[in-house]
Amino acid sequence: MEVAAVSVARGAMGSLLTKLGELLTAKYKLLKEAKGQVMFLKAELESMHAFLKKISDMEDPDEQDKCWAKEVRELSYDIEDSVTEFMPRVERKSGSKPHGFKGFISRSMNLLTAMNTRHEIAKEFEGLKRHVKEVSERRARYKIDDTAKPNDHTAVDLRILALHAETASLVGVTGPRDDLIKLMDEQDVPAQQLKVLSIVGFGGLGKTTLANEIYRKIEGQFQCRAVVSVSQKPNIRKIIRTVLSKVGFVPPENTNMELWEESELISTLHKFLLDKRYFIVVDDIWDAPTWNIIRCGLPENMNGSRVITTTRIETVARACCINNQCEYVYKIKRLSEQDSRRLFFKRIFGSEDACPPHLEEVSTRILKRCGGLPLAIITISSLLASQPNKLKQQWEYVQNSLGSNFEVNPSLDGMRQILNLSYINLPHHLKACMLYLGIYPEDHTIDRNGLLRQWIAEGFIGKHHGIDSEDIARSYFNELVNRNMIQPVDTDNTGEVMYCKVHDMMLDLMQHISREENFITVIDDDIQDLTRQLGKIRRLSLNLDGTIDDVVAAESIQLSHTRMLARFGTSAYIPPLSLFKHLRVLTIEISDGPLLDLNGICHLFLLRYIKIKAGGRGVVLPSKICHLQQLEAFELDAEINSSNGQSLQELPSDVVHLSRLLHLIVQQIVKFPVGIGNIKSLRTLQFFDLTIISEDVIKGLGELTNLIDLRIQCDRMRSDKVILERGMEVLRTCLEKLSNLKYLGMSFHLDDRFVYLDPLSQIPASFYHLERFYGHVFSNVPGWIGKLRSLHDLALGINEVLEDDIGVLAQLPSLIHLWLHICGTPKNTILIRRSGFPVLESFTVGCNRMPCLALEVGAMSKLERLGLHFNATGWDKYGGVPAGMEHLSSLKEISVKIGGDVARESNRRAAESAVWKAVDLHPGRPVGRVNFVPYIYSFYDTDGNLDNEFDVDGGSSTRSST
Repeated sequence: MEVAAVSVARGAMGSLLTKLGELLTAKYKLLKEAKGQVMFLKAELESMHAFLKKISDMEDPDEQDKCWAKEVRELSYDIEDSVTEFMPRVERKSGSKPHGFKGFISRSMNLLTAMNTRHEIAKEFEGLKRHVKEVSERRARYKIDDTAKPNDHTAVDLRILALHAETASLVGVTGPRDDLIKLMDEQDVPAQQLKVLSIVGFGGLGKTTLANEIYRKIEGQFQCRAVVSVSQKPNIRKIIRTVLSKVGFVPPENTNMELWEESELISTLHKFLLDKRYFIVVDDIWDAPTWNIIRCGLPENMNGSRVITTTRIETVARACCINNQCEYVYKIKRLSEQDSRRLFFKRIFGSEDACPPHLEEVSTRILKRCGGLPLAIITISSLLASQPNKLKQQWEYVQNSLGSNFEVNPSLDGMRQILNLSYINLPHHLKACMLYLGIYPEDHTIDRNGLLRQWIAEGFIGKHHGIDSEDIARSYFNELVNRNMIQPVDTDNTGEVMYCKVHDMMLDLMQHISREENFITVIDDDIQDLTRQLGKIRRLSLNLDGTIDDVVAAESIQLSHTRMLARFGTSAYIPPLSLFKHLRVLTIEISDGPLLDLNGICHLFLLRYIKIKAGGRGVVLPSKICHLQQLEAFELDAEINSSNGQSLQELPSDVVHLSRLLHLIVQQIVKFPVGIGNIKSLRTLQFFDLTIISEDVIKGLGELTNLIDLRIQCDRMRSDKVILERGMEVLRTCLEKLSNLKYLGMSFHLDDRFVYLDPLSQIPASFYHLERFYGHVFSNVPGWIGKLRSLHDLALGINEVLEDDIGVLAQLPSLIHLWLHICGTPKNTILIRRSGFPVLESFTVGCNRMPCLALEVGAMSKLERLGLHFNATGWDKYGGVPAGMEHLSSLKEISVKIGGDVARESNRRAAESAVWKAVDLHPGRPVGRVNFVPYIYSFYDTDGNLDNEFDVDGGSSTRSST
């Protein structure tokens, strides 16, 4: 059964209806009067919910409908707050009861208390019922229709401007245009075969402009040609008729093509183009089914025909390419800083060098906000060019208009319209997730995992039978990446996006929509803006710097209905947490400063998610947090202090009583309390330091059988090696019990030495579900790794490679990514044999000398990315690239890091030359990258001591070749 989630357009209505349904079950034992009121509320709200669904699907609803929808949405939040508050009062467990006379008295008091509570709840429901009636009667009083009437006007399609832009005015298009024309003419695929190229990217990046420039450049080479736009709500019959008309089809006399069915139109187009060389541009495709229908009319003849599609969605781009040929998917990039300036000033002054000095600074700020988005640059430069006087004040006004104030300047409406198309096209379940990104400041790097947990805590992720909420949230995130709504910043070595950003223009749009929907209230810099808020604040994001007067700021602020508080900036100010009665999410990311007192969190009984990232600032936590029984995620990246500033580095001892806690993540060195094994619900535990906790605490790990993600470390100076080794022995027995682990990370070193994990080499492979393992450093490959049939990501540090070690790794059936750090210098050649590593796609190996590695024909047949890290020092004696690299038939990229800047220049040149020679000789023509890093690649001797012989501070250089 699917449980409805909180949405933007429908407020908390979905989750509210679910909770009302739960209240009607026998579990809550409501009075008959209260049950009747709940049934009335549920029926009335279901009708309102249906209306909200309808209006949320309309692009431009009637003003009265919008007004009533807003009232209903706010009503749903208020009622859900009330229901959420008193549900625990009804279901609260009485616990163990004493026997005898004391037991009789206790049971009698509990019964009396329960009856009083139920009477109170019945009264509260009566009040809610009156409120719902008032809203319904107001709607009837003004006779608002159930459905809004569509507007008569039709919006202008701004893509027409791109299709008819003058070539002379374009900047940054020529290079990509010529590259793509060359790509379409390459001989990898027979020249006469139909080729489909798909251009994909964020709205406003110039996909239509680029496609049109290619069309202009080569249209003369084709008998038939056409450019057609699809849009979000495609009319297939109209699209096919347009293509038929443009390619030169003339219908029989007295034939009305507008009466033809889709199948007849498609069949006619296919037949007409069958013997011709054609070139078609299909612009702005939003889904694969639409393309599949259009595709039926484009025959795969052998006349050298070409098709270009444009889309904002990567999966659609791949679907457009014949046989999913990803090399024909072109991800359009933002303009460089130089091209952005050139385009901006050329459109305003006619020359990029004509900007007067007094406008240079404000121009830089405007261009930064545009973020390389051609649409934004063209729109704003056209606006500035229309002003007769080039006054600095006018330009600063335009700059300010770009910051969450689209409505201030109507000239920016066209740009908002283009960006808004991407948002409108999102499914309802993704809109709340996308708008939520508006809590973050400009240029903020967003941690994916924390974001997903906030979505879940907010109730944005509906519950589906048999599917984990985090898996659903991850799929939502990936869909936003796929749709180019958010920009990847960093990926892990499996290719998953771990950090992202939101383009400034899209962020402005999200915050604009959030204000209209009362979804998020964003306060930047001026705390007085908070005191001017009139309505109820549902979610609050504060980005504040400097010193804030707590008394003035807290005055007249209505925060009792706020569900989320986010704090960014340098200011230590946080509104009094006692004001937040219904807070579910608290995220604090601030930099250095005085102690941050968070004692108030112990009263936030509905809190589900806490993230505290305080940089060099210490935080004071309450001594008791066991009342936070709804808490699911606790993320802490700050030093824990006492109220007088002394370092504690201990979590509150009663954290072990948080029965719903799923994720406990501490980035600093922190002591975990005894009893950690009581948190049976835990799925994530990071970072567990073996040297500062007792053996009893370590034993508690063995009780956490639901753990999926466990990170263990020792990263300390002057620690006792004996204590660490004893801790590893206890840890070994615990790991045997954790059969649900999917991610295990372990890294121990004391002073400048790695501590070998050899005591853990003998673990029985009980965690059969392990998918990722990061372990540094073992003496050699542990035998149990060969039994991990689900392992797809392995990072392993080993001192010595034995004869069978590589054979153990090579037979892992699911291994896709391997990072192998060989600390010592191998005595014998490491041979990777035929059929070894059958599904490996990425392999990075670090070793002092590379000739120790050799590959047979057929080894690593799926490998696409090869990374080599080695020293240039001693190249004249021991140098050489791995033998057999030419046998890697699927190789697309070779990335090399060479350390040792004190090496002789001749050795540096020889090492680089050998790498480029291997790249150039490879039959697959992979992309090559060589970096001279500013540090030596670190190696350790057989005792685990860091070898600093060549450790220097040098420069770096990079070049690529294809």
